[in-house]
Amino acid sequence: MTKLYTRLVSSSLLALFMAAGASQVSAQQATPAPATQPAPAMQASDISDKQLESFADSLGEIMEIRQDFTAKLEKTGDPAEAQQLQQEANEKMMNTVQDNDLSIEEYNAINQAVQNDPKLRDKVISMIQS
Repeated sequence: MTKLYTRLVSSSLLALFMAAGASQVSAQQATPAPATQPAPAMQASDISDKQLESFADSLGEIMEIRQDFTAKLEKTGDPAEAQQLQQEANEKMMNTVQDNDLSIEEYNAINQAVQNDPKLRDKVISMIQS
């Protein structure tokens, strides 16, 4: 049963990493921002253990926020309310990242590195599972 649970959690996390934008945090601003530049590429060697732990903590909390707000979005039929809920979710996710001592840019850069490096991804998955 433990192996099945571990496989299920790992598969879910892998799907989360692979889904476009599933774990990236982006700010939705009232005024359009100038063309945004992608987060600078980070290599696994550029990421400290503390940053990786902060990323894993943030990701776990973001997964919970997404679950909570997905349930709320499914219950609403009002587009204006849905947009407000999405904005609220984005704000909570951004605050979560910042509360874990990462900038949004750092989080997104680490996320990109984790998606591109299987060893780093495995390390994050094991941090979330523990």
